[in-house]
Amino acid sequence: MEAFLSEWLEKTSAQQRESLIEAHAFIVSNTEGLSEEINTGKWLTGYLFFSANSTMVFALAPQGESSTTLHMMPYYGSAELQNKHQSALKPFLTGKSCIAFERFSDLPRESMLNIVRDGTKAFLERI
Repeated sequence: MEAFLSEWLEKTSAQQRESLIEAHAFIVSNTEGLSEEINTGKWLTGYLFFSANSTMVFALAPQGESSTTLHMMPYYGSAELQNKHQSALKPFLTGKSCIAFERFSDLPRESMLNIVRDGTKAFLERI
């Protein structure tokens, strides 16, 4: 694991750390060509950004004491993905592209796989 990720994870609870590591691994193993950095900009400061062509694709961060949040631009930018997965994601949705969860394993796996793997490919073709 990259040193900057280890340092970032040190500030999280054990449960968040587990979810962040699982979410990170899931994104990395199901996408290609995304860069990773801790965002220092005005919006979503401290989030782990997965980006392509200077465009944020995913943003991952601890939330509160025990939750984790994930912003998913492929989901936000696709009416098809929203229609297909909104029901499965409804318990986790906190915004148009954002989900919050206690454990990554609680998320609907097939929905996440379709959004991360297939949605990312389609999103990258549009940017």
